[in-house]
Amino acid sequence: MKMILKIARKELQLLFYSPVAWFLLVVFAIQTGLVFVGKYELFLKNREYGDGVQFMASASVFMRGLWGMVSGYLYYYIPLLTMGLVSRELSSGSIKLLYSSPLTNAQIILGKFCSMVIYAGVMCLILLLYVFVAWGTIQDFELPAILVGLLGLFLVTCTYAAVGIFVSSLTSYQFVAAVGTFIVLMFLSMIGGWWQEYDFVREVTYWLSINGRASTFIMGMICSEDLLYFPIVTALFLSLTIIRLVAVRQKVRFAVTLGRNLGVILVVCLLGYFSSRPKLMAYYDASSTKWNTLTEASQEIIAKMDGDVKITAYVNILDNMYGYYAYPNFIMRNREVFKLYERFKPETKLKVVYYYDSITPADGEAYNGFVSLREKNPDKTLRELAIEKCERWKIDSTKVKTPEEVREMTDLTGEKTFVWEIVRKNGKRTFLRTYRKDPMSPFPKETEMTAAFKRLTMKLPKVAFVKGYGMRTISDTSPRGYNTVAGDRDFRQSLINQGFDAVEILLDEPVPEDVDILTMADVREPLTPEEEKNLTDFVNKGGNVFLLGEPRRREVMNPFLKRLFGVELTEGTLVQYRWDWLQPDALYSLMSEEAKKLTFYYEMAWYVMMPTTAGLRKVEDKGFNIIPLLKSDTVVGEVEKKEPRPYIVWNEMESLDYRDEPLKYNPEAGEVAGDYYPALILTRNVNGKEQRIVLTGDADCISNSEIVAPRAPANFVMDLGTYHYLSYLEMPIDARRPSSTDTEVHIDRVGFNMIKIGFMYILPLLFLGTGVFLWIRRRGR
Repeated sequence: MKMILKIARKELQLLFYSPVAWFLLVVFAIQTGLVFVGKYELFLKNREYGDGVQFMASASVFMRGLWGMVSGYLYYYIPLLTMGLVSRELSSGSIKLLYSSPLTNAQIILGKFCSMVIYAGVMCLILLLYVFVAWGTIQDFELPAILVGLLGLFLVTCTYAAVGIFVSSLTSYQFVAAVGTFIVLMFLSMIGGWWQEYDFVREVTYWLSINGRASTFIMGMICSEDLLYFPIVTALFLSLTIIRLVAVRQKVRFAVTLGRNLGVILVVCLLGYFSSRPKLMAYYDASSTKWNTLTEASQEIIAKMDGDVKITAYVNILDNMYGYYAYPNFIMRNREVFKLYERFKPETKLKVVYYYDSITPADGEAYNGFVSLREKNPDKTLRELAIEKCERWKIDSTKVKTPEEVREMTDLTGEKTFVWEIVRKNGKRTFLRTYRKDPMSPFPKETEMTAAFKRLTMKLPKVAFVKGYGMRTISDTSPRGYNTVAGDRDFRQSLINQGFDAVEILLDEPVPEDVDILTMADVREPLTPEEEKNLTDFVNKGGNVFLLGEPRRREVMNPFLKRLFGVELTEGTLVQYRWDWLQPDALYSLMSEEAKKLTFYYEMAWYVMMPTTAGLRKVEDKGFNIIPLLKSDTVVGEVEKKEPRPYIVWNEMESLDYRDEPLKYNPEAGEVAGDYYPALILTRNVNGKEQRIVLTGDADCISNSEIVAPRAPANFVMDLGTYHYLSYLEMPIDARRPSSTDTEVHIDRVGFNMIKIGFMYILPLLFLGTGVFLWIRRRGR
C-alpha cells in the first residue's frame, strides 16, 4: 500500500506541476460558478420582484442545474488528465525503469489510479463548496439527496479515469490516448443499444452502458445496481491495464493474454448480470418526500398482490407509431417502465410480443393508422404488409406472431395496437394502455399503472351511464357524447384508464346491484313510471348519482329532481360577459371553498367552463345537506337595466343570439342578476352510509368536445374529482406526494454579490494563481 501511495504522490506532483491540471480546475470552477450563480440570480429576482416562493429550490440548483451540467462535461475533462499517465512512460522510456524496480504492475496502475481519485476528490471539494452555501441559504435543504448526487459524480469521474488509464497504456502518443479515451467512453454510451435481439447478451450490453448511471444518484437515489456498476467497470479497465503491462513486461503469449482478458470480461459480465436481477437489488431514496419511490398508496396495493405477476406487451408492427416500441430496443425500455414496481414486486416477469393484425376498437371502427396503411396498399395482404415492415425495420419476421398465434395467446378485441396485459398467478388479468391523445408523454404514469394493478386485487367502482331518450352515453363519439371521459382508451383521464368499470344500462329494469355510481345526462323525454320507479329505488337504497341537466330540459328533469332531491333547474340560460373571446353563454364558474375540502381534484380545478348552463336551487327539504360545488363569478354592484356589466351573471330568458348585437339584461322578462350555482352536492345518511349526489345544470361540460377544449383545461379535473368523490375517494388513485418544503431561499443583494465574487472571481483566480506560482517555481529550479 505504501508503494501505491508513493506512486500516487509522484503522479500528483507531476500533474500539479503541469499547467493542464490547474487550467482544467480554473475552467471547471468558472463553468460550475456560472451555473450556480445564475440559479441564485433567479432566486434573488424572484424575491425582489415576485412572491419569493421557489418550488424545490434544492433540485433547481443541483439536480436540474449543477449536477446535470457537471455529469455532461466530465466526459471532456478526464481524457485530458489521463492521456499521459501511462503513455508518457512509454514514450519517454521510463516504463523500463519501473519494470526494473521491485514494483508490481498492479502497484504501478493502482498508484496512478489513486492520483486520479485524489484529483476527482479535489473537483468534488469544489462542488462541496456550492453545497455548503446552498445548505446555509435554502430552507429545508435536501442535503442527503444532494450528497448522493455528489457521490454519483465522484464515481463517474473515477470510472472515466480507469478508462483513460487503460487507453493510455495502449499507445505512447498522448494525443492518441486522449482521442481513444473519448472513443471508449462513446462506446460505453452506445453499447446499451447493441445486440438487443439476443436474450442474455441484451441484458449484459444494456448493463454495460454508462448512459444514465449517474442520473439515479443525481435524483437522490442509491440503487445497488448502479452503485456496483461503477466499481465493477472501474475494476474491469484497471484489470485490463494490468494484464496489458504484464503482457509487455513478461512477453506473455498473445493467446494467454487474450484468455486473461476474456476471463476478466466474463467475470464482469456475470457480476453485472446478477447485480441487475430485481430480486438482488436494493434501494435507498435519500429525498425527503421519496420522489424516487412509489407512493404509499401504490405500495399498499402491490403488497396485496401475492404470487407471480406476468406483464406482456403486445406490439402490432403495423401500427404507425411502431417507432415508440421498435424491436429490439423496446425490450429493455419496457423494463424501465415498470422499474418502480419491480422494486416492490421483484418476481414480476416482463415479456414483449411482436405481432401483426387488423385489431379494431370495440366500436368496430378500424384504427385510423391501420386504415391509411390499407388504403395505400389495397392489393397487399396482412402478411405482405408485415413482411414489408419487417424489412424496413430489419426485424426477423419469424419472431413476429401471426394473427392466429396472438389470438391464441390473448383476446385483444377492443384494444389498440399496443397494450400491456397484466396477469396474476390466479388467472386474473387486465390491460394497461398507452395514450395517443397525450403524444408528448404517451406512457402510463403511477396513477394509471397502480389502477391497473388494483383492478387485479379488488372490485373497483362500477359506473353505469343511463342510455335512451337521447341521453349522453359512453359509446357516443360525437361532440355531445361521453366517450372521451368514460370509454376512450386513448385518453389518459378516461374512467376506464383510471380504474373504473364503465357500462351502459337502460332504466326499464332495476339498476344492477353491482353498480356503485349512476350517471344520467341530458334527459330529453319524460321517464316512464317503471323507469322512475327504478331510479327512485336506486336513490332510496343510498346509491350515488351524477346527474347532469341542460337548460332546455328543465320541463323534463325538474319533476324528478324536485321529487327525489328537492332541487330544480332555474329558468333560462346563465350568461355573462367576461372576455371578448368567450361567448356569453359559456359560464366561467368557480370551484367553491366547501367543495375543495372534499377531494384534491376539486382543489386543483380552480374554475370550470359551463357552456349553456342553468342554475340549481333548493325548493324543498328532502333531508339532504346541500354543498355548493360551482358558483358563478360575479362583481358586487348595482346592475343597470338593459346594459350588461362585466362579470354580471343573469338568467337569459329571451334570445341567445349574440352574434349581431350583445345580449341585454331585461328584468321585465323575468331575468334576475346575481349569484348562481351551476352545480350542487347533496349528501345524507342512508343505512349507515353517506349517500352522495352531484347535480349540474349543464351536460356539455364533460362532453367529447368540451373536455379537450383549450378554454376548459380543468373540466376533466372536475369530472375526475366528481367520480373520485362519488367513489368515496377510492378511484382514481391518489398518487400525490407531500409537498417539498425547500421553497424559500434566504438571499439578498449583498449576499448574492458575495457569492458571485467568491465563485466567479476569487475561486478561479486562486487556482490560476496557484498554478502560475508552482509553474514559475518549477521552471526556476
